[in-house]
Amino acid sequence: MNLLLLKITLIPAVIALVTLAIRKWGNKIGGLIGSMPWVAGPILLFFIAEQGKAFGIQSIQGTMTGILALISFCFSYSTLSQKLSWLPTLVLSYVIYTITAVVVNYLQLNLSLSYVLVIGSVLVALRFFPVPKEQSTSARRLPFDILIRMVVATLFVLVITGLASILGPNWSGILTPFPILTSILAIFSHSLQGSNATISTLRGLVIGLLGFTTFLFLQAFLLPSFSITISFGLAFVLNVFINLMASRVW
Repeated sequence: MNLLLLKITLIPAVIALVTLAIRKWGNKIGGLIGSMPWVAGPILLFFIAEQGKAFGIQSIQGTMTGILALISFCFSYSTLSQKLSWLPTLVLSYVIYTITAVVVNYLQLNLSLSYVLVIGSVLVALRFFPVPKEQSTSARRLPFDILIRMVVATLFVLVITGLASILGPNWSGILTPFPILTSILAIFSHSLQGSNATISTLRGLVIGLLGFTTFLFLQAFLLPSFSITISFGLAFVLNVFINLMASRVW
């Protein structure tokens, strides 16, 4: 019951704070903040609490595959958003995400190689990422939009953690970075502010994947030797540092 209470309170709070951060600091910074392990971190924590530490560590390899698919989602959504409305853009991006996840999972890469591939993919994606046009757009907001985001994200976490024992550590890991928060950010920015806002948000999120991926990668080495608090804390500090440095470069 305590874990269930944590799921239905922590995740909505995180989504609300990320949304408010975007409104205060803009789409790029909001994307960077959104890329932090706000959802993946708690999901990993719930895996460990409900399935054991070994399950959580084993899921990290699958998470690397999911991050590669997430990069393809961000790049494809940003590119397609320049020509299409949010619904066909979302559907096509999900198709590309799924194909990427299946292909990479079939290759059965080891954790270190997957990490290197993710970092390389982020750098390549940023090199060819669409550039938003310089134009002012008025930000519109839907009634109860924060509440909608909170409910969708919470339901996703409940489903993934609830099915973990059936999916196993690999596919549970693959689905951990599933672009649920990313989709919410993309759809709302696309439909309310246009393609430029979406591109800025998703580009910021991809930049943040350098730190996000490092956070998760380190858990495979920290968790066997340290407590969850120390492992998450050390990696989170490094995640923040990488994001700050990356935001200066890009």
